[in-house]
Amino acid sequence: MLKFWIRVRDSLEYLGLSQKELAEQIQESYNTLQSWISKDRLPNAEQAVKIAATLQTSVEFLVTGKNARNRVAHAKTVKLLEAAIKTLKDERIS
Repeated sequence: MLKFWIRVRDSLEYLGLSQKELAEQIQESYNTLQSWISKDRLPNAEQAVKIAATLQTSVEFLVTGKNARNRVAHAKTVKLLEAAIKTLKDERIS
């Protein structure tokens, strides 16, 4: 799988969005989005811009993994940290 789609998947997870919701936001059919992903094909520039805007990031980040000023790049790490913080807070209260 292209790293582009891995970054899209991680961004969707971070934002709590589904691929179907992404397709709706970029005004593309879900089947087309699935085709891009399954065939490891990049969308055209216009659609890449729409995807990046929906995911609150940049096309540069989705393509290269660099310059992710607008969001945290690793959703799983963020979720683990949030869970750890919640656990620590819960332990303090008990």
